[in-house]
Amino acid sequence: MTTQEQRWATAERTLDVQAARRIRRTPGVVIAILLLLTLAVGVTAAVDLRRLQTPRGAALAWTEAATFGNCRAFLALSRPDDPTAERRTDDEICRALRASTAEARRDVTRIAITSRSVEQRGRTAIAVIAVRGPDGTRELRLDLVHRGDDWLVVRRAGACGDVACY
Repeated sequence: MTTQEQRWATAERTLDVQAARRIRRTPGVVIAILLLLTLAVGVTAAVDLRRLQTPRGAALAWTEAATFGNCRAFLALSRPDDPTAERRTDDEICRALRASTAEARRDVTRIAITSRSVEQRGRTAIAVIAVRGPDGTRELRLDLVHRGDDWLVVRRAGACGDVACY
């Protein structure tokens, strides 16, 4: 006849064997999950970057940046129509953009941006984008130019100054 302590010792050894098997499998599971996550992020990034190489995608991304004050994207996805007329630094443009978009950042869930039409002619394009917000819908006509692999929105010099960003 076995004592209670002997039965507990036998049960603990059985649990130790099971725990050891589980611990040996854990690194493989973690590595597999990380590989799948990395693959998903990579595919998403590739699709998003590919979208920016179309006039529609670039216009939507720029409009979103101009609406919500993402200065880095605003500057990267656009160029001034007359570089000599734009006398402000990037920091001054960013301050003006952030100030003019403060209300939109507060109402971000109530704003929708959709593409109405895109007409491409060689290395130029015209995109019509609708921005629907709490105060109604407004349509924007954006002129785009093709530079390298990217499409850029041609913005007016002084945008986000005394006038709206687009």
